Amino acid sequence: MNQQQITTRQAFLIMISVLSTSVLQPSFRNFLRWAGNGGWLPLTLAIVFGVAYVWLLLSLAKRFPKQSVAEYSSRVLGPIVGYPLVVLLVATFFLRGAFALRNMSEFFVAAILPETPISAVLIVMIVLVTYAIWSELEGIVRFNELATPLIIGSFILVFIGTTRLSIWNLLPVLNKGMHGLLPVFQSASSDLAIVSYILFIHPYLVDPQNAARVGSRHIVNAGLLLLFIYMNTVLSLGSHIGAALTWPYLVVTENIWLVERGEALFMVIWTLAAFIKTSFCLYTAALGISQLIPKVSLKWVGIVLIPLASYLALIPDDLPSAVAAYVLFNKYTLFIELAIPMVILLFAILRRMGGNSREQTSN
Repeated sequence: MNQQQITTRQAFLIMISVLSTSVLQPSFRNFLRWAGNGGWLPLTLAIVFGVAYVWLLLSLAKRFPKQSVAEYSSRVLGPIVGYPLVVLLVATFFLRGAFALRNMSEFFVAAILPETPISAVLIVMIVLVTYAIWSELEGIVRFNELATPLIIGSFILVFIGTTRLSIWNLLPVLNKGMHGLLPVFQSASSDLAIVSYILFIHPYLVDPQNAARVGSRHIVNAGLLLLFIYMNTVLSLGSHIGAALTWPYLVVTENIWLVERGEALFMVIWTLAAFIKTSFCLYTAALGISQLIPKVSLKWVGIVLIPLASYLALIPDDLPSAVAAYVLFNKYTLFIELAIPMVILLFAILRRMGGNSREQTSN
């Protein structure tokens, strides 16, 4: 396979950009409504979950350092079981890209161009994402390296410059009791499950051993970013006010004193992050399909997937329907993304395949 090598740091920067788009999701208000002011508790648990999850994925990837899951799953589980599981995993990446496309378009229309049809925004995004996929992984990674400092810097600037902060907004621990913990844990864990992309991009990393060593530290940092975003919103608005707003973090940016009309600046930055997420999700789906069918070009797979993703993005009739579908998607894909690598790793261990075992993978 084509080895476009990227570093572990570059892979982590992709993870940061994808996680930062949480503030662009209208379902972010559900996060506040479910857990109240104590949402930092299930978020902390989700970070612990993420560390265990990334260890699992990298343990699997280390056993097959020259291949991705699309290439070795059929050998470990057999083609009858292995191929359908990879197709299911590819479908989750593809749907993440479709939902990211819808969320970004909704945000763009609502916050910047309220009179513009959402289909017009989608057309523009299709052109941009197509170009990103045709530039392949290296192009997406290089572009993301330039964008990440702006993305992280925007969060720091908002946090420092927010004028209305109240520590009392962090109490009580859970406004709605313990029943709010599980939905928030599932939502945050699903965002942290972005590390499942490592299953596909691991063959491209320059130093697989280094990737395994720093993987847990990366997921902790990514989890802390989610915690940082949430805490900033709650400290400024409180969960009661935030849960009533479609884009709560956007309201936070309207109350910063360091930059005049700061919310306009951050709209551009967040749209940039959402573009990277959409491009990377659809690129990953196209990569998986091209590995399942070696003679099919990744670029042409992307050409087919992008209009299909835009079609699926427009299926929900309105924003509440799109939010409900996304929440349901996160709930079930968490189990899919967790179960598939666990099953493959279990059978690889039982069959003594990969790594230093008796049966090595081919280069």
